[in-house]
Amino acid sequence: MEKDILHPTKLLKGRISLKFQKEKDLNDFCESTFEYYDKERFEAIAIRLYYGKEIIVTLYALDKARQQGGGFYFGKLPVKKFKTTAISLAQVLPFIEEFNFTLTSGNYPLDSMEVINK
Repeated sequence: MEKDILHPTKLLKGRISLKFQKEKDLNDFCESTFEYYDKERFEAIAIRLYYGKEIIVTLYALDKARQQGGGFYFGKLPVKKFKTTAISLAQVLPFIEEFNFTLTSGNYPLDSMEVINK
């Protein structure tokens, strides 16, 4: 009986960069997307996008007020997690000037590649 093993080329991992429009930034996007996000209280530090059976956007934002106090582990950041599924690609695109990403099968490190057909 064969084991069902995920083939390495069925899962790609990588890096992505995103540039916002000149007059917009991550805080503008967060305020328009996440209920209760206030750029005076929070600082967006990470964002995750899941696309599958549904679109889920998760924001991790530093709680600046709690950072001044205590009540969390030393060396850790007090982060509030915001999550929404009530978003479409059409709502995201007006904020973005460009994005770029590279995905790899994970079989070889990207840093070890040398392009030979220049």
